[in-house]
Amino acid sequence: MGKLSYFKIGVFVISAIVIGVIGVVVLGAGAIFQKRSLIETYIDESVQGLDVGSPVKFRGVPVGRVEQISLTSAEYSTRRQYVLVRVAISSNMFQFPVNDPNSPALKKELDRGFRIRLAPQGLTGVAYLEADYLDPERNPPLEIDWQPYYPYIPSTRSRITQLSEAVERILQNFGDINLAELTGSIEKSLAAMTKLADSAQLDKIGTQANALLTELRETNKQVNTLVSSPDLKSAMADASVTAGRARQLLERAEKPVNQMLADLPQAAESMNRLVKRLDAVSNDLPETSAQLRQTLQRLNRLVATQQRDIEKTMENLRGISDNMKEITDNSKKYPSQVLFGAPPPPSKVMQK
Repeated sequence: MGKLSYFKIGVFVISAIVIGVIGVVVLGAGAIFQKRSLIETYIDESVQGLDVGSPVKFRGVPVGRVEQISLTSAEYSTRRQYVLVRVAISSNMFQFPVNDPNSPALKKELDRGFRIRLAPQGLTGVAYLEADYLDPERNPPLEIDWQPYYPYIPSTRSRITQLSEAVERILQNFGDINLAELTGSIEKSLAAMTKLADSAQLDKIGTQANALLTELRETNKQVNTLVSSPDLKSAMADASVTAGRARQLLERAEKPVNQMLADLPQAAESMNRLVKRLDAVSNDLPETSAQLRQTLQRLNRLVATQQRDIEKTMENLRGISDNMKEITDNSKKYPSQVLFGAPPPPSKVMQK
């Protein structure tokens, strides 16, 4: 009976161990066979609370784990005392290759502000690494003077460090304030204000204020009377009628003005054609004057060659003119001679 109980217990323990191993293998198969890529970053602050195995998250989503924490001076030949953190990141979690330092896609994402920073995990002091996109101008990469072994993802200061630095600056500015001088200035200002209040004639000021309020009430009454007067209403009505007539005049004048504006392009085109014609005429003037000069020269040559004939013709015309004058004179003296001719010669018989 005892041997049978021991056998059952042994079988139960062995079965539990086998089931546990199978569960670990099944549950961790994804993490075991998942392809990971090593990257490294450098942090210029304390990494207290960060250990090997700490998670790496991108906007709250686990994407890897911390594999190594060291100093840059222990891994590279440099005097810079940065904290070196190497991280194993799942390659299929991002749309860009994190395992290729020469990839243009990775460089583009880094230029967009892809950074890693230390983040606290609750109030226990445990920390993890957070990856996210930040302002690249306000979070520039750290200066390095070595060639990283693995793809380099720049880091930025954690929020706790930024908060502590802001508090330190506030405390430093507060410490620079001269409280004694500030208190003395406040006391002087209060004394001056008290002296001014004592020396001021508050009663007189109150009387003047009451008088001013009374004048304002009277003015308000006068304004109300003016607004409610029939003359003002009549003037407003006349102004409305005048505005309506002015609007009618504008509407009547709108059509001629629009027609004139519409005819302006045509008039401008006509002026352009006239200017072009004048330009053409002015261009033809030299040629026309040259032709006129040639004609005058020809006429001068013609007159010079026919001068003798012209003089003879003039003499003939002068003789004809004299003959015509003589005939005219004879016709005046002897009109019968012009009509009937000269008398016949005397007959010889009659002479005998």
